[in-house]
Amino acid sequence: MSNDMQAALNTFVSEARELISELEQILLELDSLNTEPNAEHINSMFRAIHTIKGSAGLFGLDEIVDISHRYETVLDQVREEKRTFTVELLEVGLKICDLISAYIDHIGQPMSDELTKKYCAVHDELQKINPETKEPELAEIPSNAESSDQCWHISFRPNKGVFQDGLDPKAFIHFLSQLGSIASIAVVDEMLNNAEHFEPELCYLGFEIRLDTQASKKQIEDVFEFIQQDADIHILPPDSQIHTYIELINQLPEPNQKLGEILVRCGAITPHELEIGLERQEAQKESQLSPPLLGNVLTQEHAVSAEVVQAAVSKQHQKIHSSKTLRVEADKLDKLIDQVGEMVITGARTTLLAHETGNEALIETITQLERLVENIRDSSLQLRMVQVGDTFNKFKRVVRDIAISVDKQVSLQINGADTELDKTFIEKLSDPLTHIIRNAIDHGIELPQERRANGKQEQGNITLNAYHESGSIVIEIRDDGRGLDREKVIEQAVSQGLVSSTAHLNDRDIFSLIFEPGFSTSSSVTNLSGRGVGMDVVKRNIEQLRGTVEVSSEAGVGTEVAIRLPLTLSIIDGFMFEVADASYVIPLDNVVECLELHEVASKEALESRHFIDLRGEVLPFLRLRELFEAEVAAEHSQESLVIVQYGTLRAGLVVDALLGEFQTVIKPLGSLFEGLKGVSGATILGNGVVAIILDVFSLIQSAVNRQELDSVEIVTDNDEQGA
Repeated sequence: MSNDMQAALNTFVSEARELISELEQILLELDSLNTEPNAEHINSMFRAIHTIKGSAGLFGLDEIVDISHRYETVLDQVREEKRTFTVELLEVGLKICDLISAYIDHIGQPMSDELTKKYCAVHDELQKINPETKEPELAEIPSNAESSDQCWHISFRPNKGVFQDGLDPKAFIHFLSQLGSIASIAVVDEMLNNAEHFEPELCYLGFEIRLDTQASKKQIEDVFEFIQQDADIHILPPDSQIHTYIELINQLPEPNQKLGEILVRCGAITPHELEIGLERQEAQKESQLSPPLLGNVLTQEHAVSAEVVQAAVSKQHQKIHSSKTLRVEADKLDKLIDQVGEMVITGARTTLLAHETGNEALIETITQLERLVENIRDSSLQLRMVQVGDTFNKFKRVVRDIAISVDKQVSLQINGADTELDKTFIEKLSDPLTHIIRNAIDHGIELPQERRANGKQEQGNITLNAYHESGSIVIEIRDDGRGLDREKVIEQAVSQGLVSSTAHLNDRDIFSLIFEPGFSTSSSVTNLSGRGVGMDVVKRNIEQLRGTVEVSSEAGVGTEVAIRLPLTLSIIDGFMFEVADASYVIPLDNVVECLELHEVASKEALESRHFIDLRGEVLPFLRLRELFEAEVAAEHSQESLVIVQYGTLRAGLVVDALLGEFQTVIKPLGSLFEGLKGVSGATILGNGVVAIILDVFSLIQSAVNRQELDSVEIVTDNDEQGA
């Protein structure tokens, strides 16, 4: 397969996945609302499956063409009000989404027996729904049929090199015939006149086609989607269509638009034709004294008639709106961000050298350069940010299928779908979220009769919520089920030797036990869960993303799992300090304030306990010198207290010196240091020294645990004295 053909196939796969996702979301929306679809729903589903069918045919994906054609036929009947959209059509639609997705995953591979069985089952189901569906065979092209005044005229002139690019013009004409009947076709062969220079691998033919169809101009253009860049294509409507376009233009409610927008909205031209017209207009601007009008360019290109352009001009008021998107490969973005990271490191080194010279002009220039690098860094990271909504929407299908399998009624509510997260996280979050949702439905949500007996609605609810907080993104998975049994968790943990029977545990520690390997409170094993496998994997996967996961629960009310992740894995704004002559960095967003330690508490008080009274708040603190087992600080050392926060937890870190803000490029430490508690990575300073990036959440947990231990010891001592 040629590179161009492979690129076209990759484009088809990407767009087919998007269309399948769109179709599936519409079906799930109809299922959750339990309502009849409106015209917009049916048209959107029809367009999606029609586009998949046409594109799949160009690559010989016959099974996808067949299934798509059959479902498209049924949807067309619904659209023409010849049948109603039933639950049966919704169910088979979801099966078609799964089947086409599976075929797309197996492109270029031999079909498995399991996939073939699925295809046969869906094919038979569609055949029962509509036995009269004709096979989507390619129609023969008549060459001398009578022409009609109501026919579209299509001028199709492939470039000479289309064969070398793996494209066959005949295939496009065959699929064009599926939109209607080809009234006539004339082969244009004037380029064959010079036989001396004939090359058998080149295409010398053009085609003038008259097509009798009820399809729109956009649908006709979609047939030629993969050859648009390798051919000159002009689509002229029937005379009767011109008057229709003019009427549609006059009926448009918004007059304040650009000419091209008006023509596209009424269907007179397609977005692709508008794009070509704008390119030709721009090219002519350079060679002509007076800029050409877009309407004249479109008329010259035979994209639209002069009468329709005039009607659009009458409707138009000058106003400029411009919004374009560009599809970029993720690998290219990753490479760009890596290079920006190296630029940040080099910039820090340059800044350090500039300050050593003492040259004020050089320092000022380097400072300006540093600001530009910071802006480039922020812009680069923003390119990789995507909304979590698309990922969340996929779980509508997961919730529906799992609920049906366990005879429960469950709805999914999504909040914060527009919250943005690094694409790297999005790809790695799918499995952990799926497992948490599966557990919530299987163990958390009760059966309808049990919920009714407890005074709840029969339908359970799972809420997915996402929001930004303190430089992190928080994803909450909440259910309104039975909740975790606190005593049962403790009993199971004691029986497995995870904790002692005399241990003093708070709710956070108790519920965190469910993430221990092999832990399960379920008395039965199902196909979904109960084997004690999974939640430990969830925690490990989240921690690999430098995130944390916590559980809170209330018996009879429900359970909430909160996942907290950094906004990016690449570059952050850091805060640097010194401990025992070594430099350490923490994310700046986690820093609340910095204080001189001696101003907060006396030396005697600090030595006797691991918490302080900060403006009426009991705050645990951690001496990093003690944690790192470094030498005791000299008497004259002025220690500082850095107050850090992670979610709702706050603590203090005692350090030797504060070094200020620092742009931090996060570097992994490698497998040797994997799982090292309290450390999340490393960075390279301007002088080439490696600084350790600390895990704030782990440090806060250590401080809180030590403070709670102190409290228990104090209570115990008081009890003994009282006795």
